[in-house]
Amino acid sequence: MMKYLIIMPDYTTSCLRDAFEGPIKVEELKLPREFIRELSYWHDLYRKIIPLDDEARAMRIEEIERLDNKGLELAKKLKDLVPGGAKVKYYSEGKSQFLPID
Repeated sequence: MMKYLIIMPDYTTSCLRDAFEGPIKVEELKLPREFIRELSYWHDLYRKIIPLDDEARAMRIEEIERLDNKGLELAKKLKDLVPGGAKVKYYSEGKSQFLPID
């Protein structure tokens, strides 16, 4: 069954959301361990951006760009890794907007 997922950094919960049901645990998707580690590492780095105000984010725009590029790469991988297929969107917390994946 097709899943509709969003990769979206979050300070307190999973960075993966079901578009209809909210946050989901990464382990529920039966993804390869290496991908889960990669996603978790990226999310830990992005969590440092979440509490920053706009001015602080502007000063760290290069870091946000790198994190978003990695997040987009992870979103592309996720589409192919989810059993049954998935449509994936990516939300940049640093820019407060969805970014196109392709």
